[in-house]
Amino acid sequence: MQKKPELRETSIVALGQFNPAIFQPHWYAASKLIRKEEAEKAQIEVVHNELTVFSTEWFRAEITQQRFAISTPDPTKNLPLRDLCVGTFKILEHTPISAFGFNSHQDFAMGSADEWHAIGHYYAPKQSWSGLLVNPGLRLLVMEGTRQGSDAKRISVRLEPSLKLQPHGVRFAVNEHYDLDLKAPPEDRMRNFLSKVEISWEPFLKYADQVAQHLLVEVETKNNG
Repeated sequence: MQKKPELRETSIVALGQFNPAIFQPHWYAASKLIRKEEAEKAQIEVVHNELTVFSTEWFRAEITQQRFAISTPDPTKNLPLRDLCVGTFKILEHTPISAFGFNSHQDFAMGSADEWHAIGHYYAPKQSWSGLLVNPGLRLLVMEGTRQGSDAKRISVRLEPSLKLQPHGVRFAVNEHYDLDLKAPPEDRMRNFLSKVEISWEPFLKYADQVAQHLLVEVETKNNG
């Protein structure tokens, strides 16, 4: 039986050269990427030449001169988030983008302290540390590689205690990173970026779900075996 995360967040991030002052709610509304009512209700933290940050009911945008990021805590909005990203850069088609990535964060509440500790004991055995540390415990584990069916440069999986679910929460964070050919014209890089976002976003989300479920079930199977 699949465990359901208590908290989720997904995001699409692009690196390159951006003009943060453009990316504000009323521009999105004027470009028909969000509704006028959404723009009017948006919570604006800052709009500046160096940084724009705002939130709507379903997504958050944070843009600097080097980084564009949009995220949502609502899994029912994952596809609208993709469409928002694609729509943004179909309009800003000459934006120079050098790299991009997909991110998934899932926080699970463990049923007990024993279940919570079991994850750390399984993925980071304490025997090697017992002579060096008193009460050693897993703080952060990062594994990196690639995955079948993806031409991303690398995929990293992070396992750590959840800061949002206390005291017995665990977080699984998955990042899929793509580099673009800097020798290619910005327009070609943009086409590649948009194509990957449209095609690869959903498979990434499914993979991130599989990662979390596999890591949880692996420990449960071991303990019940």
